[in-house]
Amino acid sequence: MTPAQPIRLALVLLAWLPVVAFGQAGNWWSLRGADSTGFVPIERLELIEPLEGGNWWQRTAHNHLLDFSDTDRTQNLIVVDPVVEAYVGSIRTADVDGNTQTRSWWDNIRGARFQGIIDGKWHVGGELLERQGLAEPLLGFWATDYRIPGWGRAKLGKDGGYNTVDEAYFDVMFTRGWVGRQSRAWGWDAGIDALHIGTGRASAFLSRYAVPAPYLRVTHHRAQHRTSLWSTRWMSTRRGSLGETAEALLERSRAIFLTHEQHIGSYFVVQGVYNFSWEVTRLEAAGGWETLGFEEGELYTPTRHVAGLDVQFHQRIASARITAYAQQSLTWIGSTQSVAPLTQVAGLKATGNRWMARAEWTKRDPGHCRDCHTIADGSFGPIQTELSNAGINLHSLWSESLRAETRMRVHERWMLNAAAEQTDLAATWHADVLFELQPTWPLRLWMGIGQCSPQLLGAPFESYTRLRLGVHAGVLNWD
Repeated sequence: MTPAQPIRLALVLLAWLPVVAFGQAGNWWSLRGADSTGFVPIERLELIEPLEGGNWWQRTAHNHLLDFSDTDRTQNLIVVDPVVEAYVGSIRTADVDGNTQTRSWWDNIRGARFQGIIDGKWHVGGELLERQGLAEPLLGFWATDYRIPGWGRAKLGKDGGYNTVDEAYFDVMFTRGWVGRQSRAWGWDAGIDALHIGTGRASAFLSRYAVPAPYLRVTHHRAQHRTSLWSTRWMSTRRGSLGETAEALLERSRAIFLTHEQHIGSYFVVQGVYNFSWEVTRLEAAGGWETLGFEEGELYTPTRHVAGLDVQFHQRIASARITAYAQQSLTWIGSTQSVAPLTQVAGLKATGNRWMARAEWTKRDPGHCRDCHTIADGSFGPIQTELSNAGINLHSLWSESLRAETRMRVHERWMLNAAAEQTDLAATWHADVLFELQPTWPLRLWMGIGQCSPQLLGAPFESYTRLRLGVHAGVLNWD
């Protein structure tokens, strides 16, 4: 990061302050089902009452696409909505000599989302999506490593080509689903999802960028506190030893999360988090680890302990809800017999009836690495469990980032979306205008412009400007 880049980013953020102050507050763009503290509840459905009157077009423009509910809609309710997101755009790149080049890019997502209540007690929901595209260069940075943020492992290339950062064709599937029940103070749910921790995009424990994973969770809550315990499983990008199958299976890790959230007065929320994880594949201890309790050649299981705090301050000012939050996680490093910082997150978020604004800073410390911890003689010590799923880090996409974003409904159907971010790999900004065609699915026309100045190794350009036009289906942007 050059000295001028943070200054330029700060000027962009300051220029947005009048935009953030404009309008009436809102959470229309919030993540599906998450509450104000960022907790993903068991009952996280977004269902609407059907419009019975009007013509067929008015009903189509308001209702869920398919409704298999009982007539009285009290015991059994199942709805299915399409997910169709497609856009094309152009990228204008400039190299260090000032030469420019323009090329097209595109992205296509299709699938379905379902939600329901069974027997008046069981809440179910899920999504099945497929995504293909010719990535813009910043997304191409991930695609060339066979992974897409928030989605997971992906295929790369087509007809022997399209496998470089500036021309990366990718193909990826996405699945999430859950079933759960809430009964008074107790609740449980199970499925495939990413149960993010905290109200920010990034997290010191489990972020919104994380790839969905299988889980089983039990929750107990009262008016002033909530405790959750869940187990999950992560998938690495490393292949294990070749067994009876033609291709070795990917290595797995298992993890347990324990969280306790306590409300202190009317404004503060403090959440303690503990995470223990271990890799399923056992490894062989090296020589010189005797002081750590290992004999040379002994098989051991890589593990990791992560603990920390999530502190939030909630305040209502007029019609706006203000949340200031900070997270710090620590990890126990067995090779040095010490506790080391892991991830820090700090942010400020404001929401209301018609707008949302957020500024967030994230940093991952060196203790985050899997196999770089040294012992007294300078050699590497025992491996710690990898904190990633399907190649995407569980805490944040970047080693360090500063991001500001705002989303606003300026009319019944018109919306604005803008963001700027400085990371260890790129400085980016984008601004989008959306027109809502169908609020329930949802379905929106989408037009946007942005710019990226990547610091990617091997990229044949210095910066690029991007334009895009298409249909937006309410899928959470990876960026």
